[in-house]
This record gives sequence, structure tokens and C-alpha cells, in this order.
Amino acid sequence: MSDPAKHGSSPRWRVVATGPWDRPGWSSVLEAGGCEVIVGTTFDRSPGPCYTEDQLIDLLHDADAALVSSRDTISARVLQSLPRLNLVAKATIGVEKIDRAAATELGILVVNSPAPENFLGVAEATVGLMISLAKRVNENQRRVREGKWKAPGSLGSLLLGKTVGIIGLGRVGMNVAKRLSGFGVRLIAADPYVEPAMAFAVGVELVRLDELVGEADFITCHVTLTPETRGIINEERLRAMQPHTYLVNTSRGEVVDEAALARALDEGWIAGAALDVFEDEPLAMDNPLRRVNPDRIILTPHCVGGSLASQATGTRMASENILRALRREVPDFVTNRAAIERWRTRVAALAADRATVPSR
Repeated sequence: MSDPAKHGSSPRWRVVATGPWDRPGWSSVLEAGGCEVIVGTTFDRSPGPCYTEDQLIDLLHDADAALVSSRDTISARVLQSLPRLNLVAKATIGVEKIDRAAATELGILVVNSPAPENFLGVAEATVGLMISLAKRVNENQRRVREGKWKAPGSLGSLLLGKTVGIIGLGRVGMNVAKRLSGFGVRLIAADPYVEPAMAFAVGVELVRLDELVGEADFITCHVTLTPETRGIINEERLRAMQPHTYLVNTSRGEVVDEAALARALDEGWIAGAALDVFEDEPLAMDNPLRRVNPDRIILTPHCVGGSLASQATGTRMASENILRALRREVPDFVTNRAAIERWRTRVAALAADRATVPSR
């Protein structure tokens, strides 16, 4: 995409985006900074196949920086096969599919882009999903489309006076709490990494996870994916919820045991659920969640909190951080800060190598 003539010489760096990045002009910041921008094929667009390791290695083989999508798995083998790479950037928040331990060992930075429009959008969407569940929007829409009208069994419930349990009180969880502050609900949260004073500042009481699961009328998940959070909503915790409880997950699909959730909804352990994320995406046609009564579950394709504004800001943040790293400046939002010293050594060696060979 870059025109070397605009810079008076060959571009200094090669940035490879796994592609496609549909927003017009998104690469202009990188090109103005002296980068050649290479865009991959449509493998990262759903539905469709993802890149294999070999395809990623081939695509990124001489990249100085990589801008990857949420569907790309950047494994240790991929990273070890990219001798020029010094940065992997995401235009969104999640970095679970990047082997950060391997990147740290190699001295490669992994940077994300926590755009305010992103986490605020997810917080807004979470509240919207709660309201949709409480007001039985799916069921009532179906009735109208079938030529029916309201019935006693289709009436919803108030949020007023209910207990909302927030699992994970980070950027999204905090903003969910702020947006619910005017609804007259009791707010509780489970997060071992948040100080009580921080929770108190947004009107939230910190409790143990099992206490939250047993008391909350609405439970919403806002955690990153770690060994600690994988499967945190399992069969045992679903059975511990109240029959009128609603579950919302807009964080990571692997947080919830999907098969157990399907049983919980089919057998009435809980009242309903809304999911924007899934263990495998796109959601497989044989996933048991697809067979759940649609009146009791809302399924959206990992986009409910997204917007053109969040895409634009995230891409800009990623591009600016790529340029910082290529200029040997520590970028913002490094998710593996333990790699920084090895990264400094790596980029110094790469710069020395570049000085001894002809420009590309």
C-alpha cells in the first residue's frame, strides 16, 4: 500500500496487517511515518478459515511489526520464525491468542489498544442486554412477528431493587457499575485484584465469587481470559444461581461452560442468558446454545459493543504504537512489560543488522 516515492527512498520499515482493514485511509499514519504496509488476505474475516501457522509465518516472514486480528493465533512457533519482528499489535483489547510468554522470551512486545469507545461500548451493551432480558424482548418480538399480542406470561420485570453481580471490576466492569448507578440496584462484584476503596467509589461492594453467584439476580462477566478465569462459570456455579437469575457474558467465551449453560437454560436452573462471545467463533451450527429456546437466550456475534468510532480509535492507537516501537521508543499499552529490556536489545541488534545490508 505504501508508495516509496512519497518518502524519497525505500520505506524504512515493513508493517504487515493480517487483513482486511476496511476503513479507508487507515494505513496513512504508518505510511507517513516511513512504513511499507502489506495487507494479507481475507482469512481473518468471519465466516471463513483462519490462517494456519505456516500461512502466518509466510505472510509475516520479513515484517518489522505485525498488526493482527482477533482471529489470528500467534503461537510460539510463529514468533520464533520471524527474525525481524519486534512488535505484535492489536487494534482491540484482547491478546489471549498471542503467546506472550514466548514473545517475552524473544524480546517481542505485545501491545493492545484499549480504546475508550471500545470498553464504554461494551459497558453500554451489557446494560442493554440486561434490560432486554428483564423485559423479555426476544419473546415479545417473536409474539408480534407470529401475529400474536401480549399475554400475562410475557410480562417482564424491573431492575429496580435487584442485585447485580459483576465478575471482574476492570475498565468494562467499572463502567457497567457507573451506568447502573441510577437504576436503583444493589451492586456487588468479585475481583481479587481490586481494592475495596476503588469499588466503593463506584458504589460497589466487593464479595467472594461464590457469594455473588448465590445472591445476584443479574450476573455479568468482565474478565480477561487466564487459567484462573477459564470456565469460571461452570456447572457447579450455574446450579448455585437462583432460578430467576440472568447471566450476561461480553468478555471471553471460554469463561462460560457452554454445554453446562445450555443445560441450565433447558432445565430451568436460571432464567436466561445473553452472550456476545463464544469458545469457538463463529458459533458452530451444532453448538448446544443454538438449540436453547430463543425466548431465553440472546446470541450476538462478538460485536454488540463495537462501533465505527471504536474501530477508528483502536486502529489509530495501534498504528501510533507501532511507529513508537519502530523508532525504538517504548509504546503505550505493552501487555508483556517484562519483555521491554530484551526488546531493547533485540531492536538494537536489528538496527545494527539493517545498517550492514542494503535496504529492501
